[in-house]
Amino acid sequence: MLDLTSCSAVELARRIRARKVSAVEVLEAHLDRIERRNPAVNAVVTLNTNRARARADAADAALARDEVWGPLHGVPFTAKDQFSTAGLRTTYALPSYEDFVPDTDAPQVHRLKEAGAILMGKTNLPFAAYDWQCQNPTFGRANNPWALDCTPGGSSGGSAAALAAGLSPLELGADVGGSIRVPSHFCGVAGLRPTEDAPLRGIRPPDRPATVRHVAVAGPMARTVEDLQLAWTALSGSAAPTDIPIPPADALRIAVTPELGGVPVDTDTQRVLRDAVDAWRTAGCSVAHRPAPIDTEDALDTWARIQGFEITAGLPAPLRTTPFRQLVWQGYVRSQYGFLAGQMATGANLGPRGYFDALDRKDALTTTLNAFFGDWDLWVTPVAATPAFAHRRIGAALDIEGVSVPYALPIAPYNCPTAVTGHPILTLPAGQSSDGRPIGLQVHARCGSDAELLAAGRRLEAALGHDPEPTSFAETSRFADNT
Repeated sequence: MLDLTSCSAVELARRIRARKVSAVEVLEAHLDRIERRNPAVNAVVTLNTNRARARADAADAALARDEVWGPLHGVPFTAKDQFSTAGLRTTYALPSYEDFVPDTDAPQVHRLKEAGAILMGKTNLPFAAYDWQCQNPTFGRANNPWALDCTPGGSSGGSAAALAAGLSPLELGADVGGSIRVPSHFCGVAGLRPTEDAPLRGIRPPDRPATVRHVAVAGPMARTVEDLQLAWTALSGSAAPTDIPIPPADALRIAVTPELGGVPVDTDTQRVLRDAVDAWRTAGCSVAHRPAPIDTEDALDTWARIQGFEITAGLPAPLRTTPFRQLVWQGYVRSQYGFLAGQMATGANLGPRGYFDALDRKDALTTTLNAFFGDWDLWVTPVAATPAFAHRRIGAALDIEGVSVPYALPIAPYNCPTAVTGHPILTLPAGQSSDGRPIGLQVHARCGSDAELLAAGRRLEAALGHDPEPTSFAETSRFADNT
């Protein structure tokens, strides 16, 4: 018997439209799996059961009248609990909003619904959506389905865990410094950080100012690149996936940078990257190692200045001025993020001129990377220096090959500098560590070429032979089945 929770979003959409399965059956299969599996991973934190069932009934009734709502007709999805959802609790990972119910949907939620998708629930994220782990003050900690003692990443950690455990076929995440990419890497799923083109709306309480105007983007997460294509069609209003041909392997020029920011990746990640390069060369791609095309230290500093300034502008009035501003950045934040907080504190102390200078630096970095893509179609880097790590206090040291390093060091140099340029980045599952934890790679492309990046990503994914079926790992001995 077909396990609907193991099907891709594309396959579910096909089967529903062909009336081989009903939207109600698909929804109920996922709700049943959530009931059985979610207690172990704590990925789904709020369910939309009654309205989802009504919507699934309506989807089936529409098909009976030969009405198709869109490419995602009847396909269930979940959304990070950072996105406003009309009539459904949205906490933004802030305790003061733990019972808040918005009146309107975030634009991205609205677009998925307009394409026919059915909102099934909301997924876990860390406090204020700002960490590379997923420890929530209201809902508790999310766990990695591959290894429950490890983090699924953050901030879209519940999103990636829900996909990896087969609780949802499609997710909506957001990324400012790796929040889509790190969880996708840690949980063995695919994610798209799209081209930055406008301030991200719908991810903050409506009574708070939208001061984060740059770098933050919303994007789809799924188990396959083809599913990302389907979701991106709805989110962007772009051409249908079939209108963008998958390029032949011998047409792809791929530059690979094995290390960023002077932070070496661990042995398993090195092996996965080597194997990926071999697989792509075997498939016919032109692959060469190249140094980073941008000054990553400058890019990290630029990211930190912009983030520090914009986040501080949104703090309550007493925290925006000294001495409390210094206590926030040099005390609380530094205790958690170390050197990265120090760089962000510089941004917090900027005046308008310094802030606009940082934006000019951002534009220059974007131009430099765009020029690089005149010679290369894709740029591939690791997502982080290690696979998923064991749960720990925020700010506690991590290790690379047994060497203790500051908390942010294995992740920030790979995610923050690459975010500030605004280019689209696909996170692609590429392999596993020696003990079975997923390892992904970042695939970067020219600004505005999101559809082409996803098409190329399907070629790379096929060469890697990625198996997206959730039960291939959800049934491992480390996964607790709550049946």
